[in-house]
Amino acid sequence: MDKYSFSLPPEEQVIKRNRTITTYYAQLYQNEPQLYKWAGMAAFASFHVGEKMKRWNWEAEGIKPLSFTCEKRNRTIEDDFQIIRIINNRIFSEIGWVHLAFGQMDFQSFRALLLEKGRHPMIVRAFEKLDGARMRLRSGERSGSINELVWEANTEILWHEQSEVVQPLFDQLSELFSHAMTFFASFDYKINHHGTTRNTRSRFVLYMLFNGFRSMRKGWMVPKVTNLQHRWCWISNSLLNNWILVESDRQLIATEIKFLAELEQRNLRFQNSL
Repeated sequence: MDKYSFSLPPEEQVIKRNRTITTYYAQLYQNEPQLYKWAGMAAFASFHVGEKMKRWNWEAEGIKPLSFTCEKRNRTIEDDFQIIRIINNRIFSEIGWVHLAFGQMDFQSFRALLLEKGRHPMIVRAFEKLDGARMRLRSGERSGSINELVWEANTEILWHEQSEVVQPLFDQLSELFSHAMTFFASFDYKINHHGTTRNTRSRFVLYMLFNGFRSMRKGWMVPKVTNLQHRWCWISNSLLNNWILVESDRQLIATEIKFLAELEQRNLRFQNSL
């Protein structure tokens, strides 16, 4: 498996590890921009998470395992930051290496590896679709249906990430931290925040208050970013649409991804990129 692993700093180096994860996501996207839409979006997400994690003094407090955090009776803000750190690492360990292996293995061996490791059927199906799109692109075909297939597969990867990886850990966050996250949650595809527009930036609370009534009206609930239904409404209708628009601006995406890909010194290259 070493061939399909990444060179990450130890978990104790929290911020450097996050920056390296962000770099790898961006480089995955650079290698296969026609296929790896999830990885490109994940690069921005990881960057924003890293900026938030800088607010905690990791060198002084150190890292704690999830079992220690969840078993405590008197929870503190440190426990919530630990969970966010764990989420950032777990998404990468669950999904990042799959992209690396997919880019280097023949598909039947890759699929067998996923099954051997017990990966979720949705991930297997999503990469089956990506393989179909890859084969059609390599044959020289260019059609809107390929692009639709690629986005369908990447959306399934994103749903798996949110529902199977993120949500069980979000459920462990304190109510106070969840409310704070809800108020501050935003996403920007212009990472320096200069010249940002509504096509590149979205704030969870504002989007849900003006556009998310259908997701909230059953229980008259206030929007909550740790609620899977509310968060997916925001992601699927705002963040994904913005990502599609950003991707269509080649100069913008090249500039932003290049910055993310150079946060740490890594050189990820696939031999058989499209």
